[in-house]
This record gives sequence, C-alpha cells and structure tokens, in this order.
Amino acid sequence: SSGINAEYGNPEKMTRFKKWFWSIVERMSATEKQELVYFWTSSPALPATEEAFQPVPSVTIRPSSDHQLPTANTCISRLYIPSYSSKSILKSKLLIAIKTEGFGFV
Repeated sequence: SSGINAEYGNPEKMTRFKKWFWSIVERMSATEKQELVYFWTSSPALPATEEAFQPVPSVTIRPSSDHQLPTANTCISRLYIPSYSSKSILKSKLLIAIKTEGFGFV
C-alpha cells in the first residue's frame, strides 16, 4: 500500500485524512481510478503487482488550504494533497485535479 505522510505533525488529522482518502478512492468508478493512477504516476494502468510500481506511490499531506488543488510529481509517484477541512472538499478537489489533463504535474 502507498505511504501517506504529512509535512506537519498532527496524528489525528493524518488518521482522518487516510480514512477520507481511501473511502473516496474505494467509491470511484473504474475510469476515475484509472485517471487517479495516471495523474499520480503517469502510468495509464495499474501494474500486475504492487512490486511492479517503481517507485512505490506515496501521498504527502500539505498544510490546510481549501482553495488549492492536489498536485503530483509523477517522476517519484508522489501525490500532494492539502489537508482539506472536509471529506466533500477533498473529493471534489481530487476529482477536479484528475479530470483536468495536464494540470498539477510538478
């Protein structure tokens, strides 16, 4: 599974974020999941095994900002997501980011 870490230390927010993030991903359509993988890793599809991911995808939680969209560094398969104030904001910002081709690559 991918690593999720924060640029600041707040274990309670980390736990909440992980629950929100994976709950959102689990409810995504197959197309949305494919768009997320592409946005996150620049790979058009999931590899056959977790070991085939090079490098292993990870998530960095950035300081709170409900106004910024998630970004990704596809060279290192890292997704950068602000610590949003609600699950609904996380979902809407993530979907906007993955559906906007060419946006968010750093």
